[in-house]
Amino acid sequence: MIKFRNSVKMLFSLTLMLSLIVGCTSGNTATEQKENGSTALQSSDDPFKEHIEISLATWDIDTLLQKAGEDKIYQDLLKKFNISIKPVNVSWDDYAQKYQLWSASGQLPDIFQTDAIGTQYYKKWVTQNVVKALPEDMSAYPNLAKYFEAPDIAGLNEEGKFYNIPRRMFPDIKWSVLDRTVMYRWDLAKEAGITKEPDTYEEFNAMLKAIIDKDPEQKKISGLTASTPKFIGGFFWLYGNPVATSDGSGSDFKWIKEDGKFIPAVFSKNALPAIENMRKMYENNLIDKDIALQKPDAAYDKFVSGKSAALLAGGGFLGMDSNIYEKRWKTAYPDKDFTESVKVLKPLIGPDGNRYHSMFKTYWSESYISANVNDKKMDRILRMYDYILSPEGKDLLTYGIKDVDYKVENGKKVSIGDKTLLEKYPAKGIFAGLASLDTSDAYNMDNPTIGNEKIRQEAVDFINWSLENTNTPDYDIRLTYMSTPTKDKFTIFDHDDLLKIMLSTEPVDKMWTDIVNGYKAKGLDQMIEEVNAKAKEEGIE
Repeated sequence: MIKFRNSVKMLFSLTLMLSLIVGCTSGNTATEQKENGSTALQSSDDPFKEHIEISLATWDIDTLLQKAGEDKIYQDLLKKFNISIKPVNVSWDDYAQKYQLWSASGQLPDIFQTDAIGTQYYKKWVTQNVVKALPEDMSAYPNLAKYFEAPDIAGLNEEGKFYNIPRRMFPDIKWSVLDRTVMYRWDLAKEAGITKEPDTYEEFNAMLKAIIDKDPEQKKISGLTASTPKFIGGFFWLYGNPVATSDGSGSDFKWIKEDGKFIPAVFSKNALPAIENMRKMYENNLIDKDIALQKPDAAYDKFVSGKSAALLAGGGFLGMDSNIYEKRWKTAYPDKDFTESVKVLKPLIGPDGNRYHSMFKTYWSESYISANVNDKKMDRILRMYDYILSPEGKDLLTYGIKDVDYKVENGKKVSIGDKTLLEKYPAKGIFAGLASLDTSDAYNMDNPTIGNEKIRQEAVDFINWSLENTNTPDYDIRLTYMSTPTKDKFTIFDHDDLLKIMLSTEPVDKMWTDIVNGYKAKGLDQMIEEVNAKAKEEGIE
């Protein structure tokens, strides 16, 4: 059972309750702003009277805003909050370096998004007042205040203060199965003589080999590729060492108890079999030889064009629907049924007879507000976040405009548009992704986010099956969050280590021993001693 701290949840709830009581006694000096979906108490003056420009940095924002002028939801929200968005572009390759550079030079945008929790620079941002803390009194933003009650998010407080807004994705850790999905060309597999969808690593490897050997479309097809090399641990560690899966930040590594001591799961005794399985797949030409160099768009193109038999990517069925089906497949194969041609691999049965899902936090990445933001702009930003998390805001950003994009029949939302929301509102995701990614909402047949109903049904069936049939090993998230002198500076980039071993011809066991010794030289043993000592002090067993 994963253990969390709940003290912050109680503190936040008490603070919110007391603040609301005080606000309700203030008579005519406050009015309830029902129009923005919030129950916030505000002064009688219009809080959105003054126009404010907000600079925002997120991944590939320039691309997301290319058709912003055609997006009614995006434009309506700009008007609602009386703001303009100044985009600051970062890419998946340079975002971490840019934020560190901008923070050092005092040039951070007003809002920026990154996965910094647990990193050394996150600690610096907090202690050196680079990022702004959220107000202790959150009564004006009740939807946002409630958001911080989630156990793993509540545990992020720094001495009672919060310095970011995590972008929550899932209601439960088991939903992490969607964070690293493997799609495969089932149409090509059938042409190669495969009649059964794979359940084991042996069957998956046999399917890849059959596709490569047959090469049905004569394109010199390769095996498994990935949209980014950072994702590879999310698949290969599932062979017996699932707790080792990480988000690529280097700091989210999880801890397990082995031989009476807490250690990072990456260094478990189960690591070597998983790595040997990966090397065997590579040596048998079942992994794309260019996997270490792949970029997302190139990998998507490669998969759709029939030049790779399988694709490891993030985003679950939403990512597949957007990046594979909508942007590529339905143009390349307008008369070919996608769900009969592409399947998502169910978590495979591992060496211990169990199926495991990848293991991440219920949120991925965080929104930060620069310390340079003044109180007036801070209030505007938080009101915007509060609306996005309100029932009205969530419905708008999830389902579109009522009676235009959907209608309600018998208490259920029914899509009525002739275009997908992605096509119609290409920029609304800028707002939707500020505070929450909450992708679990889309895994519902009443939700029109995935326009193709067959893909939507596949998505619902997959998550329901996975929740029922996959296992969650024991670990304690408090150890991931724990701060010690050595741990605060320690990073584990397991995807780099895996790539190094995958591409080498040296014996796997020797290379792994050398890698572990390299981490020991950086303080691994010291970190383990510090964490175990502090865990004992805090009663973590």
